[in-house]
Amino acid sequence: MDSVLWTPRFAAVYFLAAALLLILFLAIDASLVIAAPLLLMSVGLGTAVLIHNRKRHPVR
Repeated sequence: MDSVLWTPRFAAVYFLAAALLLILFLAIDASLVIAAPLLLMSVGLGTAVLIHNRKRHPVR
């Protein structure tokens, strides 16, 4: 699991979850105030995973 190829997959899961959450809340016409913390958390976790991977495996 300490492979360079796994990290983009984990980050993609977080970004996909954020996108699906946004689509769901827009589809049911709910307030985005409720979804905003979850969206920010998912995008933040995906970004953190990518940054953490870049520090461990620098681009050659």
